[in-house]
Amino acid sequence: MTQQRLLITGGSGYLGRALLAKAAPAYTVSATYHTQAGRIPAAQAVPLALTDRDQVLRCITALAPHVILHTAAVNPGQGSADAMWQTNVAGSRYVAEGAAAVGARLVHVSSDVVHDGKHAPYADDAQPAPLNAYGHSKAAAEAVVADLVPQAAIVRTSLIYGVTEMDRSTASFVQRLHQRQPLVLYTDVIRQPIWAETLANALLKLSALDYAGTLNVAGQQALSRAAFGQRLLAWWGINTQGRLQEAQAAEMTDTIPLDLRLTLTKAEHLLEMSFAGVDEVFARQRG
Repeated sequence: MTQQRLLITGGSGYLGRALLAKAAPAYTVSATYHTQAGRIPAAQAVPLALTDRDQVLRCITALAPHVILHTAAVNPGQGSADAMWQTNVAGSRYVAEGAAAVGARLVHVSSDVVHDGKHAPYADDAQPAPLNAYGHSKAAAEAVVADLVPQAAIVRTSLIYGVTEMDRSTASFVQRLHQRQPLVLYTDVIRQPIWAETLANALLKLSALDYAGTLNVAGQQALSRAAFGQRLLAWWGINTQGRLQEAQAAEMTDTIPLDLRLTLTKAEHLLEMSFAGVDEVFARQRG
């Protein structure tokens, strides 16, 4: 029996590589990258500039995937508001156009930051009300994907972390500490971090279903950004050397959504999964 063809955009990224590790045995996998082909050892690595419509459409037409998992994005701290818009919105439009052209199942990865953090917990179909450039770009991308591929699944997720490789955010915390700079973490920003392995499993399960529309997929445990950061630093054995400070985001800016708790009942039932929280994941990994 011929294996289905799977295309992962952003295959060299943190989530993309978690997906590669799980998808390779079951699919014929292609994965796109922007600059780091060496981080895609288990699949056909495909260079791709998401901002180039012709290149994106040629890529998808040539590969003719049955499934596209669209994880590529410019995240906060990785580029300007314009770069976010060009990649997250225009790039998602081109991927959706390509998916529609070849009839591929499209699973698009979005973010809890499409919400304003004032009306939690948010249902799967809650209307976006973003506060910052990243949130605006992800909300606009959702709208583009839903318009061009109505049968697509749009996954709203939270902070992604791992236990064998440090995530980008934690790595930046460590860098600040090594540079003897103070590290300020917010006590009033609430998220539901999700283990990359759990999210990868959920996305692959969802790709085989006909669910359409937005779906919340996040960890069950709600944590402040400060509590989550402290747990991760402890997991990696990082000595904060007394330079860890706590603050309230509400006193510093109005562009950070505070409470981004999500309802998870629909996804857990649909995917027949339990989305373990941070403490449960760490406890399991410690044995």
